[in-house]
Amino acid sequence: MAEFPVGISTMSYMFTHSAHACLDHLADKGFRLFELVVFPPHIWPTTLDEATKREIATLVADRGLTITSLCYPVLDNNINSPVPEMRRFTIDMYKRVIDLAGDWGVPRVLVLPGPMHPYFHPPFEWLMEWFAEGIRELSPHARGAGVKLLVENIQYTFLPTVADIVRALDEIGDETIGMNYDVGNAVIAGRDPAEELRLNMDRIGLVHVADVNHPDENRKIPIGTGTIDYAAIAETFRAVNYSGPSMLEVITDEDRDAKMVASCAALAKLGWAPLAG
Repeated sequence: MAEFPVGISTMSYMFTHSAHACLDHLADKGFRLFELVVFPPHIWPTTLDEATKREIATLVADRGLTITSLCYPVLDNNINSPVPEMRRFTIDMYKRVIDLAGDWGVPRVLVLPGPMHPYFHPPFEWLMEWFAEGIRELSPHARGAGVKLLVENIQYTFLPTVADIVRALDEIGDETIGMNYDVGNAVIAGRDPAEELRLNMDRIGLVHVADVNHPDENRKIPIGTGTIDYAAIAETFRAVNYSGPSMLEVITDEDRDAKMVASCAALAKLGWAPLAG
């Protein structure tokens, strides 16, 4: 039985480690696949000098690592903002992230639908039009860099569920755009991740894994300490022949290394690949 590849997001380390230091540190723990979070001061395209960029590329090559994806979760940006200057800024920053992925040979960049104001959000049709305009501008830029764009399901955005994203992508009509499926976000939104994965795997290019305790508690906790049935998810992976990476996105400030290693051990019992020795 093939093992599912698993890696780690650097999200829990982005305020304590530079990207270079984080990769080196987590490689010592046995991790080989990474999703780098593009967030200052961890790593930021406008302040990343060429020497540091080369140092990271050299580290990745020397230690046999792979950066599977770049995640750009800065909430100050909004691709479907009602403010045209913010939409322009957001698209331009995504282009910088895509260029960085292209330079490093990173095959995926995650795209986050913009958040909605809790009281003053515009009509959905406007939000969709702005989002589609941004995606249509970013898509050829990504193709030119050899990068695939993946839209993530996030509960506080104007496209909170996989069904919402599928409808949006169908309307945009660009088959090169895929999805990053976040299991924890799906459960928080009240969805069944095993069923959503089964129905949408042809669009999914990456999966975020973490546990949650309760749909109303928006916290990503270690695998095996919450309520998500990862055995069922493993069965779905087997049923649909999913061979892409799963990226561990546990978010914590305390005992980070131990929680990440324990999460991978819990996944390994269900069919995910164990950490490197």
